[in-house]
Formats: sequence, structure tokens, C-alpha cells
Amino acid sequence: MPAAPKQQWRVIEVPADQRQAYQDLLRLADDSDREIASYRELGALFGLVDADGEPKGEALVLPTEERHTMELRSLAIEDAFQGRGLGRRLVQDVLERLRAAGMRRVVVGTASSSLDALAFYLRLGFRPWRIERDRFTEARGYPPGLCEDGIEVRDMIWLDCTLE
Repeated sequence: MPAAPKQQWRVIEVPADQRQAYQDLLRLADDSDREIASYRELGALFGLVDADGEPKGEALVLPTEERHTMELRSLAIEDAFQGRGLGRRLVQDVLERLRAAGMRRVVVGTASSSLDALAFYLRLGFRPWRIERDRFTEARGYPPGLCEDGIEVRDMIWLDCTLE
């Protein structure tokens, strides 16, 4: 019996008129529809697509006030495709594109309760930078009592990496 064909994955920059197809993936990365609406149409959205062009992952980057610095605002891989190195591949591709565009630094924030995400970013070379207390509030559209792995979702840990 022949082996199953290997999946062909591509990273694409998503045109503005196709961003709605990534809404469910954006929701995997952020529990606040209010927050998603505030940044969904900004910056550059990169999609991880399968051989049929179907979105299976996303990474959204935004410019910051700091020159030559971008923020990785959203990152998600469809649940069924997690654990295959696709998130790493997507982030590395995006970082390379940003480096080629002259960016020197990328920052990313994640909840202090997101232990898997913290480990993921640390393995990719990001380093802790600062803590933003009480970032995940009802005023920002996050549900009260939100927990992750038994830890209250409250503070944002910011990490950064230098693109050299």
C-alpha cells in the first residue's frame, strides 16, 4: 500500500478582502470579539494554508510606535493540526519576512496563564520583556472568571526577539 501523500503547507499574505475566512482562527487566539474587531483589519495577516488553499493557521502582525518593531498580535493553528510544528513554521516564516522588510524586533504578548504559549515563544528565541497587569478585563470584552489550566487569566507577559 502506498504511503499517504505528504501535506503541502504554504504561508501566504492574506488580502484584505479574504480576512473574514480567518475569523474562527483569530478566535482561537483571543477570547474577546471586541479585541479581535479592534485589530482584525490592521497590519498584515499571514495564513497557513493546506494544498487546497484552506486556512489552517494565522499570524497577524501590527506595527508598533517603536521604529523597526512589529507586534505579533495573533497566532493560531487549527486544533486538529496542532503539535505538528506548523506554528513554529508559521512564526519562523513571518519573522523571516519581517527581517527581509527591514524590521529589527518583534514583540508578542500572551496571558501569564498560557504556559504552553510561553514555552513555545521561549523555544523560538523570544525573551521576557515586561508584564502588563490586569490586561484581560471585562472592559476589554473578556468573560469574568476566565481560567486556563486552573490559572486565572489576568496579566499579559510581553516577550521580544531581535531579528538579526
